[in-house]
Amino acid sequence: MYLNLPRNKKYLYEKIYQIIKNKIIKGEIKEDEKLPSIRNLSKDINVSINTIKKVYYKLEEEGYIYVKDKSGFYCKKIDDLIILDKKELNIKKIEDEKIKYDFSISGVDYENFPYKIMQKYMKDAIDKKDLKILDKGSYKGYPPLREAIKRYLKNSRNIETNARNIIISSSTEHLFSMIKTLLTDQTLFAFENPGYAFGNKFYTYDLKNPIPLDLDDQGVKIDKLSDLNALCLFVTPFNQFPTGTVMSIQRRIEILNWASLSKDRYIIEDDYDSEFKFKGYPTESLKAMDKNSDVIYFGSFSKLIAPSMKISYMVLPDDLLKKYENNFKDLSNTVSNFLQKALASFIESGEFEKHINRMKNIYYKKFEHILKKLEEIEEISFLSKSNSLNLLIKVEDSVDIKKFTKILNENCVRLVNINKFTYNKFEKENYFIMGYANLSLDEISSGFDIIKYAIKNSKIN
Repeated sequence: MYLNLPRNKKYLYEKIYQIIKNKIIKGEIKEDEKLPSIRNLSKDINVSINTIKKVYYKLEEEGYIYVKDKSGFYCKKIDDLIILDKKELNIKKIEDEKIKYDFSISGVDYENFPYKIMQKYMKDAIDKKDLKILDKGSYKGYPPLREAIKRYLKNSRNIETNARNIIISSSTEHLFSMIKTLLTDQTLFAFENPGYAFGNKFYTYDLKNPIPLDLDDQGVKIDKLSDLNALCLFVTPFNQFPTGTVMSIQRRIEILNWASLSKDRYIIEDDYDSEFKFKGYPTESLKAMDKNSDVIYFGSFSKLIAPSMKISYMVLPDDLLKKYENNFKDLSNTVSNFLQKALASFIESGEFEKHINRMKNIYYKKFEHILKKLEEIEEISFLSKSNSLNLLIKVEDSVDIKKFTKILNENCVRLVNINKFTYNKFEKENYFIMGYANLSLDEISSGFDIIKYAIKNSKIN
């Protein structure tokens, strides 16, 4: 066997190991092809027998070769390794880095994050007097945080629950994956269309037949679910994403009644930004109306504080809680005890409520500013039915959408097309979701100057 050994500072056996491994991966050494004996290869390349032994044993240990008694070493079957197009990945990375005016749904107002207060609670979380904070902790989450969330849900959303029913995790995606393991194998999943789940592959990647449900002015339509018993319905009733529709009381009752007709029907209520209703009081949640324990409630602190908090939670009905306690009791929680303790203190101190009220005023000013900017562009109409951190807009047919989008990208503006969140990805090319939480008033103005420019230069003659 010819081996062109490079002259570098690697140990000799590592050089030989790497060369043979690459030959196997590239297919230069075929499946079941016999390798030179240890003695012969050591002679061929003038190295010690012990060096070749070390190479062969490492290749065998890692599964590249196998041994036949009294016969020698042979190449194993190695599947082709999928190699992603690095150029494409680099292009996406560069595009993300150059975005200056990001009207996407991600992010919060970073300038007004409560840095000093959270620094204090993070520092206090590491306390020698509290030795249990160093333990593995409860698989459900830090007990004082679950108690704090319980009281918060009662005060803010009129949800009566027990702290033992509250499960803390690092994301709603992780919570959703746990729900899938708790339900029967026959359970189907239905989602609003358009909706957040169809824009996040994690929710649907392993579902054979996710059911897209149409929307009307009362919310999600469930007529096609009437004959299905084992089914989980994922909804955003307070502020449907991305249309902004608030589910009517009649539709809420209809959904709750539908769920009550079968023991294998559940509703996941994702109440992702109910705190940021700028006028009036938040609409009553499905969980607060649920008398038959059919609603699984999802909440998150990503929009309320920051995405980096990575703390979400769910409230489980008693029957699913029993399954959860049996299935997950031996697992660790996915969120640091220190972070959970700091957040519990932040909520219990009253600072969390102050932060929410402060951010509500800040976001409302941005919301009003965007509405004024939208009024200046006659080719764009505002379609959202409620005030929130995301607006649904429509660009008129007189605009060449591909050219419009191209100009925005070239000028460092990101505007997300609604098709990203639809089951069929090419339905409404001229509908966009406009988020603004992470932008300042000046950035919103500058971004709109570019949007105006893009509209003007992409008109269809």
